[in-house]
Amino acid sequence: MSNGQNQQYSVDDEKELLKKLTDSLVLDYSADTYQKMIDTVKKYSEILVSGRQAVTTTQLRNIYTSVKKAKKPEELLPLQVKLAYLAGRNESNYRLKALADRLSSLIKNVKTETQLAHFVEFFTALIAYQKYHEKFSSNKH
Repeated sequence: MSNGQNQQYSVDDEKELLKKLTDSLVLDYSADTYQKMIDTVKKYSEILVSGRQAVTTTQLRNIYTSVKKAKKPEELLPLQVKLAYLAGRNESNYRLKALADRLSSLIKNVKTETQLAHFVEFFTALIAYQKYHEKFSSNKH
């Protein structure tokens, strides 16, 4: 939200940003593309907290805790089940389902410890910017 003004995003904007969260951007970023990953996460998290389909940091904290504890790529795999449960529990929230599907897809493709570190960094950024936008969105202040 630019300058504290409530910016409206279309479903197409949301889908386009979600599409940008590819394996190459999230799992295999370089020093040159790191900022692009952060900028994409920042914009996407702003959408996540907006409107009736808002996704809260509380909904993702359990997953985030498990992500932070993972020491090997295969330790992320069970999180796909938690993501499916989270989406199923909130079946009317298409935004949460789309995020859960994207996260599951990324998790399946984490094969190396470097990719694991990148996924953790991505998820940390997602949670951080989501919390930031929850706290400072103009509709709450």
